Amino acid sequence: MHSTIDPSCPDTGTLWRLSEDLRHRPNPRLSETLFSQANGYIGLRGTLEGLEESTPERCEGVYLNGVYSREPIPYGETAYGFATHNHKLLQVPSCKLIALQLHAGDYHSLEDSRELDMATGIVSRQQRLSHPQAGRLEITTERLVSLAHPELVCIKMRISATEGEHALSLLAGMDCIYGSSSDAADPRAGSLSIAATLALEDYCQDSDSISLYHRVVDSDFVVASACVDRLTTQATLEHEYCRQGERPANIHHLQLAEGQSLELVRFGFYHHDTSMAALKARQQEDISACLALSYEQHKQAHMACFSEFWQTAQLQIEGDSQTEQGLLFSLFHLFQSTGRNGTSAIAAKGLSGPGYDGHYFWDTEIYIIPCLTLLQPELAKQLLMYRFHTLNAARQRARELAIERGALYAWRTIGGEECSAYFPAGTAQYHINSAVAYAIKTYYQASDDWDFIQAHGAEMVLETARVWLALGHFDAGRDGQFCIDGVTGPDEYTALVNNNFYTNFMARKHLQFALSLVVEFIERAPQVWEQLRSRLALTPAELAEWRLAADKMFLPFDSRLQIHAQDDSFLAKKPWDLAGHPKEKLPLLLHYHPLVIYRHQVLKQADTVLAMYLADDEFSIEQKARDLAYYEPLTTHDSTLSSCIHSIEYAETGDLPKAYDYFQASARMDLDNLHGNSEYGVHTACMAGAWNSLVFGFLGLRMRDSGLHFHPQLPQHWRGIHIKLRYRQRLLSVSLQAGQISFELQSGEPLSFSCLHRGRLHNLSLSSAAPCRLELAH
Repeated sequence: MHSTIDPSCPDTGTLWRLSEDLRHRPNPRLSETLFSQANGYIGLRGTLEGLEESTPERCEGVYLNGVYSREPIPYGETAYGFATHNHKLLQVPSCKLIALQLHAGDYHSLEDSRELDMATGIVSRQQRLSHPQAGRLEITTERLVSLAHPELVCIKMRISATEGEHALSLLAGMDCIYGSSSDAADPRAGSLSIAATLALEDYCQDSDSISLYHRVVDSDFVVASACVDRLTTQATLEHEYCRQGERPANIHHLQLAEGQSLELVRFGFYHHDTSMAALKARQQEDISACLALSYEQHKQAHMACFSEFWQTAQLQIEGDSQTEQGLLFSLFHLFQSTGRNGTSAIAAKGLSGPGYDGHYFWDTEIYIIPCLTLLQPELAKQLLMYRFHTLNAARQRARELAIERGALYAWRTIGGEECSAYFPAGTAQYHINSAVAYAIKTYYQASDDWDFIQAHGAEMVLETARVWLALGHFDAGRDGQFCIDGVTGPDEYTALVNNNFYTNFMARKHLQFALSLVVEFIERAPQVWEQLRSRLALTPAELAEWRLAADKMFLPFDSRLQIHAQDDSFLAKKPWDLAGHPKEKLPLLLHYHPLVIYRHQVLKQADTVLAMYLADDEFSIEQKARDLAYYEPLTTHDSTLSSCIHSIEYAETGDLPKAYDYFQASARMDLDNLHGNSEYGVHTACMAGAWNSLVFGFLGLRMRDSGLHFHPQLPQHWRGIHIKLRYRQRLLSVSLQAGQISFELQSGEPLSFSCLHRGRLHNLSLSSAAPCRLELAH
C-alpha cells in the first residue's frame, strides 16, 4: 500500500463535522469535493458563494444526476462495434452566484471559516470583517440541498453591521458559463463544460427571480434552472438589473447602519424533462409549493430526512474516533449521492466532481448495493430499477456484439449506452452482467422482495444470463468444460485473456441463480413464470444448456502452486517487482503503456481475491489463504476498490493485523486524500467498501440461503463495534466487544441466525423481548 495522508486536508477534529479556515486553504479543490452536498438528484460541489472562475485550483460544479450530454467519441481508427458516443454528467447554471461588494475598499478578514455538519447535511460559513473607517461586519451563510424536495437548493445569507456604517452591493444571480478544469493526462479526471452542452432557449427575470431554460446539445433533454430571492432589511434597497454575458443577476445597493442587517434567502430550483411545456408546468408547480414554506420549514424537513437515515446508519467504533468519522463521512456521501427515481444511479464520484465524466460502473452492484441493502433497502432497489430502466439498451448492445439473445450492460454509461472508448478495459469486462445478477440476489436475500423479482429482477437475471452461452463454448480439449475466451476481469492491468477466473466463477453463480429463480417461479407463481418465459422465448433446451455450462464451468487452477490461476496465461508471465518499484511511478496506468503492464504478473486491484470473497463458503479457508498470499504481493492497489476487499479476505482467513491495515487504507480514503486524486470527486465504491469491510470483514456477516451468519473478530486496536442492520423488514442492533457479541431486535419479527466462533457454530434466536449475547472465549 502506497497511500499517504495529504496534509492539506480540512480539519476533522469533531466527529460529525468537517471545518476549515478559508483564509488558509492549501488545496481548495480537495475541500470543494469534501464539502459537496447532494440529494440524489442535485449535486453541488463545495465551492463558495460568489463570483469566481474555474482554475486549476478551483472547480465549480452543479450537477443533475441522470441528466447528461451525448458527444461523439473521436477515434483515429475505429472498428465495428466500438462505442460511438460518450455521456457526460450535465453541469447546469449555478445558483451559488451571490457576491458581496463592499464600497469602502479592502476589509481585513478577522475570521472566515466554514463547517459541514454530516448529521444534517448543512454547510455553514462564518465571516468577520473589519475596516479602519467603516467598522465591522459579520456575515453568516447556510446552504442545503433539500432531501425533502429533490428540485430545491436553499441558501440563507445574513450580513450584519456590528460596528459602524457600511455601503455595499449584493449581486444575486445565476452563473451559466463556468466550466471545470481537469488534468488531461489523467483518464480518471473528466472535464465538463456548460458552454459546450447547453443552448439557451428561454429566459425571464424580475427583481427577485431568474429563470433559464436550456436545451441539451445533441440530446432530448431540456433543463430549467431558477432562483427566487427573499430579502429582508431595515435599510433602503436600490435595485439594478445586470446581465454580464451568461451571468444574469440582480444587484441590490444599500447602506447598513450599525445594528442593521440584510438577510437574503435564496431558493434555487432545478428540473429536467424532454418536453419544454411539461418542464415549465412542473417547474411552476414545484416553485409555488416550495415558496409556500419558509426557509426554516424547509430546513427542518431536510434535517428530518437526515435524522431518519442516521437512526439506522449511525455506528460507533469504540477506541477509534478517526475511523468512525471516516465511515460516517462515507455513509453521508453514499446517502446523498444515490439516485432515488429509478432512472438514475450513483456515479463513481457521486455528485461531488467531474471525475470519470459522471459515469456509472459495476462498482454500484458489487460494492454499493450490498451496503445500501442492509442500511437503506429502498435506495438499493432504486439502483436496481435503474438497471431495469436501461435493459433495452443492454439488449441493443448485445446485438451490436453479435449476441443474438439476451442483454449486455454497458461497462460505463449514464443513459445505458456503452461509453467506454477503450474496449480492452471496458466492453471486454463482461462480468458487469454477473455483477447486476449478484446485486439482485443480494437485495433479494436481504429484503425477501418477491414482488420485485417477479416484476423486474428475474427478467434482468435471465436476459443477462443468456450472454454467457453466446460468449463461451464447451472445449473438447478440456474434457468438454465450459470456457469463456477474450475477456477482461476486474484487474484492468491484465486484458483480453481466456478464462479469467473471476469472470468464469461469477458466470457460474449467475447461471445457478437464474436457474434457481426458474424453480422458485414454477413453485410460487407458475402463471407469472409462463408469461415471462413466453415473452422472453426461453425454452427447456436453453435452460438445460445453462445448467450444463454451470456444471462444467472451467475454473483455472494451478496444481503445482495449489492456487486458482487468474486466467490461462497469467502465471506464465514475468512478475512485476513491486517491492522494488519506486512509489513515484504509481499508479502504473499514468507511467506505463498498457502493453508494458499487460505482459507482466501485476494487478491493479483484487481479481481472484474478489472472487474468493464473493464465493463465501464455496472454497475452503485454506484455499482462500493460498490465493490471497500469492496475489497480494503482485497487487498495486492503484484502484480504490482493492484495499477493502483485501481487508475482508484477510479477516476471513484469520489475519486480523493485515485486515486492519487494509481497512485503514479505505476508511478515510477521501478525508485524507490517500490516493491524491479526491480533487476530482469522492470514491463512492470505496466508501461503501469501507463499510463492507467492517460488516463483512470484522463482523463476518454473510447472507446465506439458511439466513444470516456471523463470524465476529475484533481488531485489537478497538474496544468495540456497534452497528445497525436492516434485514427482511427487521432492524437489528449488533455490538461486538472484547469477549462478547450481542444482538438486539429493535423492530420486526423474531429471527434465527448463526454465529461462528473458534470453529464452533452457535445457532441463536432473537426477538424484541429477548436480546441475545454470545460469550467469545479467548
